Amino acid sequence: MRDGQYPAPPMRRLRVYAFDPQASTRLDTAGVNVATIKLPWEQSWEDQLQPGPVNDYLEVIDIDPVSGQFYEPVDLNHPHLLAQDGLAPSEGDPRFHQQMVFAVAMKTIRTFERALGRRVFWAPRRIPPAERAKGSGPYETVQKLRIYPHALREPNAYYSREKKALLFGYFQTTAQSAGASWVFTALSHDIIVHEVTHAILDGLHRRFAEPTSVDSLAFHEAFADIIALFSHFTLEEAVRAQIAREGGKLDSRSLLSGLAHQFGTATGRDGALREAIDAPESRQPEMLSNEMAEPHERGAILVAAVFDAFLSIYEKRTADLFRIAGIRPGIQPAHDLHPDLIARVSREASKAAEHVMRMCIRALDYLPPVDVRFGDFLRAIITADHDLVPDDVLGYRLAVIEGFRRRGIVPDGCLSLAPDSLLWEAPDHRLTADYDDLDLDLEPKFNRADAIETANENAERVHIWIIGSDSFRDSEDGPWQDVCGVVFRRGLRPAEDLETILRRPRNENTDYPPVEIHSVRTTRRTGPDGQDLRQLIIEIAQQRRGFYDEATQDQQDRQQSGRPKSGEFAFRGGATLIFDLREGHLRYAIRKRIADDNRLKLQRSFLETHRFGGLAFAYGLHDASDRADSEEPFAFVHRGC
Repeated sequence: MRDGQYPAPPMRRLRVYAFDPQASTRLDTAGVNVATIKLPWEQSWEDQLQPGPVNDYLEVIDIDPVSGQFYEPVDLNHPHLLAQDGLAPSEGDPRFHQQMVFAVAMKTIRTFERALGRRVFWAPRRIPPAERAKGSGPYETVQKLRIYPHALREPNAYYSREKKALLFGYFQTTAQSAGASWVFTALSHDIIVHEVTHAILDGLHRRFAEPTSVDSLAFHEAFADIIALFSHFTLEEAVRAQIAREGGKLDSRSLLSGLAHQFGTATGRDGALREAIDAPESRQPEMLSNEMAEPHERGAILVAAVFDAFLSIYEKRTADLFRIAGIRPGIQPAHDLHPDLIARVSREASKAAEHVMRMCIRALDYLPPVDVRFGDFLRAIITADHDLVPDDVLGYRLAVIEGFRRRGIVPDGCLSLAPDSLLWEAPDHRLTADYDDLDLDLEPKFNRADAIETANENAERVHIWIIGSDSFRDSEDGPWQDVCGVVFRRGLRPAEDLETILRRPRNENTDYPPVEIHSVRTTRRTGPDGQDLRQLIIEIAQQRRGFYDEATQDQQDRQQSGRPKSGEFAFRGGATLIFDLREGHLRYAIRKRIADDNRLKLQRSFLETHRFGGLAFAYGLHDASDRADSEEPFAFVHRGC
């Protein structure tokens, strides 16, 4: 090695609040409220970290629109900051706010990438028709997600689908228990993880934020809360303190089970913004009901179901340790737990939380591309885990099923809640993909820009393959639309049924619905026993014009001449196709059919119920057109909550 050249450090260390500033003002939590996040040092094929901070994934821009203030960007490569793990936590230094949102966001991104087995991409930005260049498509690629730490002066923080940015607010409070007169959402570990998860989920499934049922936005909110909640268990000191305090039990309300304590206190709540554990006075677990329509309220039941599963897994993983020590958790006084036992049990709690979180993240690849329901999520968790870990010797899948059953979450159309009944069914025919015809580039790309470009090119090739190739059929006599849940323009039949009408070409003056290829992605995952799972995942979606009047719906579906009406809402169908790359055949087609009239009636009923009520803004139904592709569903939902 030449003089003056030294190896780069393996990790970049940055200090953050483990929870939020309020925890540093309390004697029992101040000692565990500073955490150090370790991020991989930038590699040669990655953009070097710039002041902001700015890297391949994120661009932090610190402008306060209310005051007109532009804050100097933090330079995390400054020698003084490298020598002390970044800036010390501070409510008054905007540069620390920039450091914290960047560090927590990157930690969340890395968590998803480890579980998914591939890079995280952001959702493309929709270009309004008037702004599109000639010959360009309706979407443009988003390379970096923007983060504004001081974007709003109000009790709110949200992911903007239109701006492809995270907007964090700050506000004044009179609640003395908040520990501050001004509260910054950019300093809440939970809120940052929650918003980044919204952005990641939108990049994976861009139609999940559309109002199709009471489960749609509730799932978005619940999943973001699940990731924020289990991120607590990566904080070793906080986990040890809770286990020592409660004698090994984790089923009581604490910093670990609640989300955004300072924000909740500052906005008039008695404690955390949301809790994963039922109130102490509850005699029965809170269950899902049809009356729950507010997204956070409904989503809280899904969060509780997953947390119930975690508690069961944790208790099973630690039962032998407590038996060896001759201790009954929660009964023997906490001060009697040996420090070595506390350390060992804490590691098991963190491992159990990480395992459950990865089960939930991997399930995202096994969900339909539109109209997701809580029951779909359960089936996705069970199927994804079964594929990677066929032998569930520790009963993790049973724990998840029990948690969902306990909260009244049951999938439609399943014979029972037995694990084998919950698995997604394989297609009736053995469908194969001719990769030579597809000409997909399946080689991993280290450079992020190259990876994004390759993904876009693969999506274009799949679109051509599906629409224009005769090979997109199964080995016998049925067309692939029976598998994909969408309908195609070729092969018209004389029968006057919906599928024929939907497949009419545009030159017949009808509104032929085009097929969208949302994403084409590959995964490689390794199971605990060395299982090697390699998959190609294709998301296909299609839109059908929806009308509130059933007679109008029928007339427009069957219209053969004249100018068709614009739909009053969007009804979508499609499928997630999962190919086994080793064997080259279609393993699953997880679909929601575009020709499903019963599902159309359910969506129509949901929209009619809520488009004029108090939740119209929350579901993005407040404008005259009732656009199903409302770009800002989270702005109102997150205000004050």
